[in-house]
Amino acid sequence: MRTVSRAGLLNKKLKKGYTTGTCAAAASTAAVSMLFTGEIIQQVEVTLPGGRTVTLKLVGQDIARDKDETTNKESAKESDKKINVVSAASCGVVKDAGDDPDVTHGMVIYARAERRGSGITISAGEGIGTVTKPGLSVQVGEPAINPVPRKMIMENVSGVLPEGEGVEVTIYAPEGVERAKKTMNAKLGVIGGISILGTTGIVRPMSLSSLIASLLPQVDIASALGYKTVALVPGNMGEKVAKNKLKFPEDAVIQMSNFVGDMLEYCAKKGIERVLLLGHIGKMAKVAGGFFDTHSGKTDDPVEIMKRLIRGYTKDTAPMMFLLRVNTAEEAAVGLSEMGQSRLLDKIAEEVTARAVERIGGRIEIGTAITVLSGDIVATDASAKHIIRDSKW
Repeated sequence: MRTVSRAGLLNKKLKKGYTTGTCAAAASTAAVSMLFTGEIIQQVEVTLPGGRTVTLKLVGQDIARDKDETTNKESAKESDKKINVVSAASCGVVKDAGDDPDVTHGMVIYARAERRGSGITISAGEGIGTVTKPGLSVQVGEPAINPVPRKMIMENVSGVLPEGEGVEVTIYAPEGVERAKKTMNAKLGVIGGISILGTTGIVRPMSLSSLIASLLPQVDIASALGYKTVALVPGNMGEKVAKNKLKFPEDAVIQMSNFVGDMLEYCAKKGIERVLLLGHIGKMAKVAGGFFDTHSGKTDDPVEIMKRLIRGYTKDTAPMMFLLRVNTAEEAAVGLSEMGQSRLLDKIAEEVTARAVERIGGRIEIGTAITVLSGDIVATDASAKHIIRDSKW
């Protein structure tokens, strides 16, 4: 995955890019154009959902020709000229994500066009995933080509398809299987490759809305599968604890990254009734401090938050003296546990829950469980214990 340095972000205007949906629409349009004109082209113009047109360069152009067959002498002269008919055409577009750290940046999205009856048929080939779980915008068993990109392909291909002709367009991406391993596709039930995505056709670099949107489908899947209780976890460590120690089903464990508030709001919107917030003390302390985007650049230091909270929980000076000597929330949590002060960590869990319930207006039952790097759960509140005990899978 490419990275963009903080210095780079500050010193230049970030470059926008194009979605996999735009690349697929461009490759499809160009392939169909070459199929019916018989001419190799170097670039193609496509219309984006908002009406804007863009021109993209092509790579890997190829035309397959079938010789005309003649069956009578009168046509022999024409046969001698070896007039050929194009039976298939293909080409690709290199995905340019601009300055966004997109795992699909630099890969080639291809399209192959073949003559077929009438109308336009869209199919998927190598490297394009298949949807295997309900709740997404594409039905189970269908290629992971989302509705907006599919519409883009249909509308742009229609513009170059001769009247009365039909075509089948196959989208494929040879690098798709490997690139998909770096995405959340497997968790979302998209198996065998990447998804063809995009709602505007444009990739806006480092967009928080895009990052959040990539997480929300997990809630859609959980809801579609009938789960009313879910665990929200910051990342892979929390996911392992939820599945292995607490026995939550895989699709009831939802990664929220730093976006605690947004994910809680979406759970409420989708009818989830109980949420277990499960995460490392470093993240959970930030929520206890009232921060619902836990990115390190947007919150106070978690150790300082713990100091402020614990100062109000106990008159015992030992915990505070200990916290003055530690540098990390991990060290603080492990040390307090070893000192027999786990009740103070439970108080932090209670504070997390109180803040979260307040954030969403009490629409969901919420409990909090706090972990350390070993995977051990070092704190829970009463609500968390209730959710864990009463969850029936």
